[in-house]
Amino acid sequence: MAAGENRTAAEAVAHQLLEMRIRAIKLASIVGIIGNGLLAMIKVSVGIVANSFALVSDGIDSFTDVLTSSITLFTASVASQPPDMKHPYGHGRAETIATKFLAFIIFFAGGQLILTAGGKLWNREFLDIPHAVTLYIAVLSILGKVLLGIYKKAVGKKYKSSMLIADAKNMRNDVLISAGVFIGIFVTRTFNFPVLDPILAIIIGVYIIISALGIFSETSLELMDGIADPKIYTMVFDAANSVKPVTNPHKTRIRKLNNLYIIDMDIEVDGDLSVKRGHAIAMAVEKKIYELVPDVYDVHVHVEPLGNIEEEESFGISEDLLQ
Repeated sequence: MAAGENRTAAEAVAHQLLEMRIRAIKLASIVGIIGNGLLAMIKVSVGIVANSFALVSDGIDSFTDVLTSSITLFTASVASQPPDMKHPYGHGRAETIATKFLAFIIFFAGGQLILTAGGKLWNREFLDIPHAVTLYIAVLSILGKVLLGIYKKAVGKKYKSSMLIADAKNMRNDVLISAGVFIGIFVTRTFNFPVLDPILAIIIGVYIIISALGIFSETSLELMDGIADPKIYTMVFDAANSVKPVTNPHKTRIRKLNNLYIIDMDIEVDGDLSVKRGHAIAMAVEKKIYELVPDVYDVHVHVEPLGNIEEEESFGISEDLLQ
């Protein structure tokens, strides 16, 4: 099998995995919409009837989760679109942008929780004792959020979706919210101490904001074409050096497209080789990178004559920079 055919086969596998990933993200989004929608309706309706503002607030937070799952569902459809004239690398970055938007929503939910609970403390609006049924609904919410969080985290890790992993973190935050609601209601009913409910809400709100800032920071690295783990450069150089007669792999740039890597690099070969031979060597390097480096979306190798020096060359990573 020729190098070009091997490369085509590797690309076909990569695109097939991308399609599987999009389908999994869509399914996880639909599950999130249904699950959070049911929990939201139950918590808001019971909270209003059973005299628990904390439960109503928890239900409103779940409605924001319906929104985030709707965003992930829409974004998965956008990300699955093929490349076009305006987006030659495809639309995969839509997921990263959506993840950053989710960070804003999570940040807003935490801030709103702090403001609302703080207002209740300021106005001393914590004198009502909620009905016992609110405890059972809070437990139901905890169980539901735990299951949704485990499911989304598993899918997110399997398909390396920053969007689903961020949503799973949001589910974890929701578990804390519901747990805080349960503790607040329990203490309020047991010790007639309703002031604890808004205090817990403020603490949870601060934790949610910190989580949102972490998600925002992670997506900023990807949007700036940064790589969190530089070890992938070592893997790429090792793959290139395993192909003879390649020397001095350099000017290597790696960017992420969601969970996949786009790799550009220069190599040097004997300048007396034919164009056909130089192309065959470049294709062999691309094939070796596909074989040895996981999650590669596309590889581009530029061939230069041995000893070529470009003093103004300032982009990319060379092996000496990793030592």
